[in-house]
Amino acid sequence: MQYEEILKMLKLVSPGTDLRNAVDDIMRADNGAIILFVQEPDEYVKKGIIQVGFELNCPFTSNKLYELAKMDGAIVISEDLKTIWYANAHLVPDSAIPSDETGTRHKTAERIAKQTGKLVLCISQRRKVITLYRDSWKHMLNDVSFVVMQMNQGLRAIERYRSNFDKGISSIDIQEIEGRVTLFDVVEVIERGVAIIKISKELNFYLAELGDAGTLARVHLNELLYDVEDIVKLLIMDYASTNVIGEEHVPDDVFEELLENETNTNFIVKALGFELQDSQLFELGIQPRGYRLLRNIPRIPMSVAKNVVKRFKDLSGILNASFDELVEVEGIGEKRAQSITNGISSLRHRANLR
Repeated sequence: MQYEEILKMLKLVSPGTDLRNAVDDIMRADNGAIILFVQEPDEYVKKGIIQVGFELNCPFTSNKLYELAKMDGAIVISEDLKTIWYANAHLVPDSAIPSDETGTRHKTAERIAKQTGKLVLCISQRRKVITLYRDSWKHMLNDVSFVVMQMNQGLRAIERYRSNFDKGISSIDIQEIEGRVTLFDVVEVIERGVAIIKISKELNFYLAELGDAGTLARVHLNELLYDVEDIVKLLIMDYASTNVIGEEHVPDDVFEELLENETNTNFIVKALGFELQDSQLFELGIQPRGYRLLRNIPRIPMSVAKNVVKRFKDLSGILNASFDELVEVEGIGEKRAQSITNGISSLRHRANLR
């Protein structure tokens, strides 16, 4: 199941939505329900998967759904939540489809989800639990107080990582000017940045479950995430081997590889294109290409930064370039050349003050 698809389904039943209001009302009334979401139900009726009880074809409202749940059988709703197709319907899944559920309602919901690939929502009358099924994916919605607790714990973890990430970047800024960056310094910062992004993806599930109740947490998370992805990609562009990012220094494949795998120091080293022993990490000094420094200077777009790197090869060449040499680069006029010169002077001043 794709990440974005799961978020979409969780948002569908998040607090504050019409669907969630109806579901909460059903549970408060001590009723259960099974709801199938299908945009075009006719094919499933023809196949005998849906046996129609009452054909409604009426606009969806939370009140209607609540009232219809008082009847036995399933309710069939359009995926866009605009139409209630049927109520008191009987769902007939293939009994050969395996199911780990024990209750009849949940067993039917799981099998229908696997057979049709459609979303099925099941409300347990006895346990007061909402369960979502689609294909082989299953998710039991958590209590809001539990979700809030998990969200807060995750935000605190990101705050710690972000603080260390920013300290690492500040340190690398100085080390780049002084020409003493080691591979370990770079890998350590990348590892923290990737951890921030990965934790945020987990928190997005909680935010989707919280709905309107998670507005403040969402704002806080966005603040903590600000420019992390861009910085990590620029570090990859600056330090990864040409063998893995190509002559155009496109970092996307390496970045996605880091997000999709269990990242540790050795994995990041290999992803950047290096084959080293652990002890060599602290000894190998590496020269950045200069993309991150250039992109931190106002009015220097990536296309121009690439021209500068192509002309001067690496950060050392950029630092030693004269004003006239900078002006000669395509896309660099006197104003941009002056901005680069001022930016370099500012970093050198910070390095001397340290």
